[in-house]
Amino acid sequence: MKIELEEQVKTMMEGLFEIEDIEQVPDLNDPRLLFGSKSLGFEATVIYLEIKESGKILIQQNEVTLVRVRMIYFYLVAEIAASLGGVARLAHDDGIYAFFQGTTQDSLNSAVKAAMKIKFMLTNEYSKVKKQLDTYSASNFVIGVDDGKVLCAKIGEGICTYGDLVWSGQALTSAKAIAAQLDAPEHIGISELVHYNLIDNVKYNKSKTKTPNNFPVEIWKAAQFTYNDQPFVYYHTSFFWTVS
Repeated sequence: MKIELEEQVKTMMEGLFEIEDIEQVPDLNDPRLLFGSKSLGFEATVIYLEIKESGKILIQQNEVTLVRVRMIYFYLVAEIAASLGGVARLAHDDGIYAFFQGTTQDSLNSAVKAAMKIKFMLTNEYSKVKKQLDTYSASNFVIGVDDGKVLCAKIGEGICTYGDLVWSGQALTSAKAIAAQLDAPEHIGISELVHYNLIDNVKYNKSKTKTPNNFPVEIWKAAQFTYNDQPFVYYHTSFFWTVS
C-alpha cells in the first residue's frame, strides 16, 4: 500500500495536468473531471458563506441539530442562488460556495443581491427561518463576495467512497478572507472590484431620506485589512434584500 500511495502522490504532483476552460459550474459526476490529471476552470463571481461557532451548537444542542442547521443553510443558499442564476456547492463542513458564471456586471450584482436575500432570510424578524434558527443560537454567519478564475478538480475515480470536488482560486480565498473580517450585523463583505461594479439598486438605500445635496445614501462602508502582506480594501454592509 505504501508504494501505491507514494506513486499516486508523485503522479498528482509531477504528472501532466490539464485545465479545460468551461462555461458552467461542474458537479461530481462531470465526465470531464479526471482524477489526478485534469481540472475544469471557469470565471465566476463567488459567494462564500460560513456558519460561525458551529461548535457551540454541537455542545449546547447535539450532532443532529448541527446537521439540520447545515442542511438549512445549504438549502437557503442553493435556492436563492438558483433563483438568480447561481449554483451552490459545499466548501467544507461550515462553508458554502455559490458560483455565478462569469465576471460581468450582471453576475456580480446577482451574487450581491443573492447574498443580501440570504441575509434577509437568516436575520430579519419577519423571516420564520430566523426564528427557527434562533431557537438553537444558529443565526451567526458571514458572507464574502469576490470574482475571478475558479478551478475544480476531482478526488477519486469512478464510483469512489471518498469521491469529492476540490476548489481553488484567488476569488475563493479572498472571499473567505473578507468573510473572516465580518461580524453581526455586518454580515456581508465584498471586494473593491465588486463594489466598483455595483448598480444603484444594490449600492444605495433609496428608502432613506436623501442628503442635502440630493445624493442617495450608500449602504456600503469601506474597510481594510492585510491580505498576502498587502493592504486589501473591501466593503461591508448590514443591509438586506427582501424575499417575498
